[in-house]
Amino acid sequence: MRKINNIVLLALFALTIGALAIHIFESDTGLTVATRQSSQHSGEYEKIAEVSLGKVEAHNYQRMGFTKGFIQFSPDNMHLAVGTENGEVLLLTNTGKTVWRKNIGLGKMSALEFSSDSRYILIGESSQQGYLLCLDAKDGSEMWRQASVSELGVEIKDKTYPSIVAIRTDEQGRIFAVGQRYIRFADGRNEYRGRIYKFDGNGKRLAMFPADHNLDAWVSWVSVDQKGERAVFGTANWDAIQTNRYTDNMYCLDGSLNPLWSTLIPPVYPYQNTTMRSSPEISGDGRYVAGIASDGRCFLYDGEQGREVWRRNLSEPQKISGIYMNANGANVQIVDEHFIFTTGNTYNRANWQLPTPVEHPGSNSMFVFNLQGQLVNRHRFGGMIEQIAVSKKEAAIAVGRNVRTKDLGVHGLYITSLPGAQMIDYIATNGPCVGSAISSDGRYIAAVEAPLQLDDGQIIGEYKLVLAQSRN
Repeated sequence: MRKINNIVLLALFALTIGALAIHIFESDTGLTVATRQSSQHSGEYEKIAEVSLGKVEAHNYQRMGFTKGFIQFSPDNMHLAVGTENGEVLLLTNTGKTVWRKNIGLGKMSALEFSSDSRYILIGESSQQGYLLCLDAKDGSEMWRQASVSELGVEIKDKTYPSIVAIRTDEQGRIFAVGQRYIRFADGRNEYRGRIYKFDGNGKRLAMFPADHNLDAWVSWVSVDQKGERAVFGTANWDAIQTNRYTDNMYCLDGSLNPLWSTLIPPVYPYQNTTMRSSPEISGDGRYVAGIASDGRCFLYDGEQGREVWRRNLSEPQKISGIYMNANGANVQIVDEHFIFTTGNTYNRANWQLPTPVEHPGSNSMFVFNLQGQLVNRHRFGGMIEQIAVSKKEAAIAVGRNVRTKDLGVHGLYITSLPGAQMIDYIATNGPCVGSAISSDGRYIAAVEAPLQLDDGQIIGEYKLVLAQSRN
């Protein structure tokens, strides 16, 4: 009898999920969702190099944060910069030849960005000083550094270090960076300290926001239009009650870091707050701001006035068998007048380490919307979309762990067309793929593989860079 009841319960789960998928996607967009296509290697891209990135600790499925790799092609498409968990920075040619490799000898790396003229590599790190560094791309020599500790403070005994967690540049070479420090007290309280910095190409500080105090919200992202006339960032706050000064979720600043507009996005049940971590993103011309919240809602705003244009639910929280589960909203990219959003693994709302009975139908997916908010296409992958990089016509998607199915066959770098989101090619990795990059002309793609400890203790994969080139 118990076995029969279990079978019935599983069948109900399956029916419920099917109904949810129809409700979430077809009723919300009026379009049928594309099913996951074959991920077989088609030969469009040829692997041309693999580079070991050193030894790192192998994490398991129970770890929410995971191994990182920072990779980016230079704007002129001639080089690839790589930052590792071990504090190394590498510069390679686009064909995989190592130009230089050096250990910056600081804290944990937290951000990497090329300058707009491809001459310099900007590095953010977490340490007692929380430096932003500028390295000469020619030989890796240090040009200058700026610390964030004066604004954010440091408490060594608690290991709460200041960090530069995001860096962007405009076409004039001006640098916009986010400084962050997070403190969690023994009684459960959280304290957030954040600043938005603006520097010229020589490292001279031009402005800060706020000018005379810290943001009291989690800020880990900044995006800038091409001319540097607008910068946008989102906030997160994991406290049950919003008592902070900066309670809005998206902020837009002018080129001198003066506030232009901000907006509060009310939370959806069962969440107490709306949180944004890897968004919003502003279009190159500054006309549009696209964002995604951790609860799975995505938004498009007018960049000038801060007016909402549309919003969609990609992974609405659902209650099944007494458990609220959801697929977290992750990344945003803008290509012309198309807006690309991604979602991640399915998590238990009460405790993310506890398994969920099923996968959320909106999980591990890439969605492409047009300017009118119509769904152009959706592609669902078998694991967590760790990172997405785009050119004008392609997207390179790093797919890592699936914490529920634990399917090792989904790991790899997937290349899709844009805006159609059709599969072009696939490069498998043994361990989870945790980083992706694509040159602006789409000729070169790169991925970072990380090791993974399985439930039986076995370790698969290694920490390495994979580089591939288009055959066309």
